[in-house]
Amino acid sequence: MEQDQQQNASLQASPSGLSHCAEPLCWSASSTSDASASSSGPTPDGITADQINHVRNHLESGYHADDTTVKRFIRATGGNLALSAKRLNATLAWRAKVRPEEVVCRACAREPKSHYMHLAGFCRQGRPIIYSCLELATNKVFEDNRDHMIQTFEMAVKCMPPGVEQWIWVCDFKGFGVADANPKLAKLFLEMSGEHYPERLGLFLVVDAPSLFGMLWKAISHFVDPKTYKKIRFLPFDAARNDVLSKSRLKAEMDLHFDPVTTAWFLREMNENRDKAKSAKKFYNIYSIYEQALEGQLCDGHEHKYCCHGHLATITTSTRKQPSQPSQVPPLASAASSVDPGVADEGGQGAVDGQSVSVHASSGTSAAATAAAGRLGSGATAGGGGTSEAAALHIVGGTPALLHTFNMNPELLLPQATATV
Repeated sequence: MEQDQQQNASLQASPSGLSHCAEPLCWSASSTSDASASSSGPTPDGITADQINHVRNHLESGYHADDTTVKRFIRATGGNLALSAKRLNATLAWRAKVRPEEVVCRACAREPKSHYMHLAGFCRQGRPIIYSCLELATNKVFEDNRDHMIQTFEMAVKCMPPGVEQWIWVCDFKGFGVADANPKLAKLFLEMSGEHYPERLGLFLVVDAPSLFGMLWKAISHFVDPKTYKKIRFLPFDAARNDVLSKSRLKAEMDLHFDPVTTAWFLREMNENRDKAKSAKKFYNIYSIYEQALEGQLCDGHEHKYCCHGHLATITTSTRKQPSQPSQVPPLASAASSVDPGVADEGGQGAVDGQSVSVHASSGTSAAATAAAGRLGSGATAGGGGTSEAAALHIVGGTPALLHTFNMNPELLLPQATATV
């Protein structure tokens, strides 16, 4: 296990002055039981029950956390138990005060075009993937961005399958401008991730960062924890319509972590977000997604070929009911339909075939998925020869695997989907 460096000390928070609460952290994404501390031997990650109990015994009165959470803090501090207890106490105090599981982005409730940062799918290991694009975000208010970040992080944790503890963040810097070069916001991300969501970031893909970002990076890079630094990949956007995908660094990196459907979704999404006519029509509407999920219309209910979120089998599907959000909420905007060769490979073979983009394992497109596409946003996927009707779908709300997750469990979208201004 890599050792944490002294820089962590600058990211510590003090629990002093905050109220105590018996409420634990949000549920731990672990497929194992929480009885690991009952034995004295080390767990598979090398952390012993004695270490876990030492940290837990140093939590302030009224605070408690499960083994999985305690182990994340121990890993984050490189085994420094005193620092682990201090940081966990600070996080429990923060959660008691802020109640992040209930934080909603009021800016997006007022105007869905405020932010464009949301879950988009799952990687091969089942880690939720967060996607953000600065081109489509209009709100630059610090407090609104803070709330939206908390909202997104909490939803990612809720959607983690058993045994999964991390997420991947794909940050598309298309549209990054002077208003975005705010060291305060960048420092917020570093502090929040390091203090309150340690060991949650599995990979951070920085795509198409302009030279202006280089100035911001120089200002904040010395605050970046060495362990976090190693998880960052700077990548060009070299998957445009005139690029050869076999030579694309972006696609190659995504292929290491994503299945073909997910990679194709991201390449299509990024191409659309670089088309002014299409990007102008797009926004992420969690309210419309929730409405469709309640009606079971995000997919036909079958698991997608590349689904890896095994928790669906153990979660009872919620009772379908009408959402409290007004039904006149506008649907997720769609891009104009057109064949975009930007995500087809050099041989003319479509980057996504009919079978891989269907909502379930069989080829073709279900009626439910087609209906959802019409309401949530759809456009043509790349083509090349022989792409089918299924390959023409690009749902802005996310990959088929993510839509299936929400379709089976609409409550994962709460409380954000029913937030009012």
